[in-house]
Amino acid sequence: MKILEAIKSDSGKDFSSLFLSNVVQKFLGLIREIVVASILSSSLIYAHFLMLQSITGIFSQFTSGNSMRANLLPRVTKIINKYKKLSLNRTDKSLKLIMFWVFIIVQIIQVLVIIFLDSEYSVFLFFMSFLLSLIVCLNFYISVYLSIMQAQGKFLRYSIATSVNELVVTLFIYPLLFLFNILGFVISRLLGYISVIYFYIIPMRGENNGYHLTLGRNEFNIPTLILGNFANIIIFTSRFISGSDGGVSITYFTYSIFILNAILTAVIANISTLLLRRLSIKKDNMFMLYSILISLFIGILLIISLQLYGYDLVDLLFVRGNFTTVDALRTTDLLNNISYSFLLIFISTTLYQPFLSLEIAHTSKVRNKMAMIFIIAILLSFLFAFTQNLNVEIESLVVIYTCSAISMLLALYSYFFYLKQVN
Repeated sequence: MKILEAIKSDSGKDFSSLFLSNVVQKFLGLIREIVVASILSSSLIYAHFLMLQSITGIFSQFTSGNSMRANLLPRVTKIINKYKKLSLNRTDKSLKLIMFWVFIIVQIIQVLVIIFLDSEYSVFLFFMSFLLSLIVCLNFYISVYLSIMQAQGKFLRYSIATSVNELVVTLFIYPLLFLFNILGFVISRLLGYISVIYFYIIPMRGENNGYHLTLGRNEFNIPTLILGNFANIIIFTSRFISGSDGGVSITYFTYSIFILNAILTAVIANISTLLLRRLSIKKDNMFMLYSILISLFIGILLIISLQLYGYDLVDLLFVRGNFTTVDALRTTDLLNNISYSFLLIFISTTLYQPFLSLEIAHTSKVRNKMAMIFIIAILLSFLFAFTQNLNVEIESLVVIYTCSAISMLLALYSYFFYLKQVN
């Protein structure tokens, strides 16, 4: 009876819409990844492109996804509860300067990476870096509005918007990839973002009855941006390390992470979003307990399944076109080796949410210290990777396990801090 009540509750309906949307997105993502693997496989030009994409991926974690929700969701949710309606016609103006500086910083770092790689494809990579910087800015812009949409409780509309984005990318990726190779991959992503802006963001910008929401640099607390999306920062950092020798190991790492990240975003991220919004309104220990148990169960089930059927799964998904059985074996080895770290990541992601629901002004010192510890761990990981003469796959595993373990300890600390504050 309680199970039926939970399913029929608002939280149950919200989770269902988010979960089903993510199932659709992951299915579409699977199709895209199959297409990419069959055409680009483990080619050197794709490996070097992934190095740039790792850099933009790290920056996207500061400007979108969980970090954006962690910054905006608690504040906007409380504003909506107080004023009931939002006016978003001034929001655009406050984002332009931030987007400009994000573009400049991301572009500079990508240029440094291209120089470091000294690739035979450098000219092409310079052109691609410009488009990737543009994608980071558009991703930031869209994430702000989608976070507002979630704060308004419009989870169904949010789910449809994100699904439309992925659908457009999937529809165009094969013909564009076939015609223009990696350039087609990027163009399809741009088309997806443009579709979301046209169908969902532009109508939102027309809302002008209610509290005038403006956003500035102070709204994007850096420590919260780091802690709110620590998982993907770890993933992209490890991926970058796996390609730091200029070879193709980064391609196998990418295919492995795709499978693992599908579970992280389809289930754990949705639980975290609902938990963060719920705790921003009121304390709910039972919901927190259920969330942790689900994260633990899914993590253990994932590890066992991959150990038993990892190669079969990779073979079924990717072995076609230019992707060979040798590629499948190397991908499976990395998949099995990485999977244990995701158990720590799953639990940490859930544990962080209560702390992130607290007022930033009241927890700024603690957030700063935790973020500093995490950044030091990332920097030390880079230092380790570039000072050791080890295989890059081993170095990437050291990075992902070390950073995941440290994040788990920080998440536990954040949860105990939360309990002290609310009791």
